Amino acid sequence: MITKNKINFIILFGALILAYYLTIRVDAPNYELKLIRHTTIINNTIEYPYKYRLLNPYITEVWRTVLNTALPEKPAFVLAYFFQSFLVFAFMLFVLFRFYSHWFDEIGAIISLLLFALLVPLSLTGYDVLGDMTTAGIMALGFLFILNDKIKFLFPLVFIAAFNELQAIILVAFYFLGRTGNFKDKRIWLNSILLVLIFLAAYAFIYLLRGGSAGSSEVEWYFTKDAAFNLAHKDWIPLWIIMIVPLLVFVSKRFSSKPEFLKRSALIVLPLFYFGAFFFIARLREIDKALTIFTILIPLALFSIIPKHVKGGTD
Repeated sequence: MITKNKINFIILFGALILAYYLTIRVDAPNYELKLIRHTTIINNTIEYPYKYRLLNPYITEVWRTVLNTALPEKPAFVLAYFFQSFLVFAFMLFVLFRFYSHWFDEIGAIISLLLFALLVPLSLTGYDVLGDMTTAGIMALGFLFILNDKIKFLFPLVFIAAFNELQAIILVAFYFLGRTGNFKDKRIWLNSILLVLIFLAAYAFIYLLRGGSAGSSEVEWYFTKDAAFNLAHKDWIPLWIIMIVPLLVFVSKRFSSKPEFLKRSALIVLPLFYFGAFFFIARLREIDKALTIFTILIPLALFSIIPKHVKGGTD
């Protein structure tokens, strides 16, 4: 048995490595681009949808303001993003470990976590990815609440997540479609409707706070430009093959015996939102926006790869 302190060390050490990698490979080399993106978000002069992605920029701005009292602009900015990256990765890895621990013992959960962490550097395909890492952690935390039937915690999570990225609304789909009997459960229907309303309320608040347009030609551009880009630039194909296909080989083995939530998520929600809608509203080369795919596929694969470390259960 691995002690809690050793598990925490693995999580924090992993977060430190990933944060440093992100800093030296992405943030520092793209300092000018990141500075423009950051300052235009803070000053509310950036276009939709970036003007609504507030969570990380505003927290990082606090770090930056403090550090700027002792350091020049560039090192203060880069270091501020390093601090924020470490917090985001620590949050993401901790929640993922808890999520994987739902089905696996400590060894199995750590193997799952390290496999996920191994994929993160390959997913860093842009210069502004911290919001996507936050989304991955938020989605995993939402899965934990769903699996443990702590639905009351989904409401504040969805509200807060709206300040990060639009993708958090897909949590409602995972909740509603995660079990077969949900279609006949009035409580599930009511909670799902309320979750959507909570998200819309948060988005409305952001709109009132930030202004701008969430409709007309701007959104039409947002929802059509990426499909054309994906058809014209097919460099995403080898990336998706390398990261996903090896997992699918083991996901498919004894698939029917695996937990219902994972199976239904893999068969319904992932194809519908991450393989279907994703084609039209995101650039497929930016697979960091779809890390939730691996949150689901990794445990499904490891049920076949490391069966000795499975706790048991079907939910």
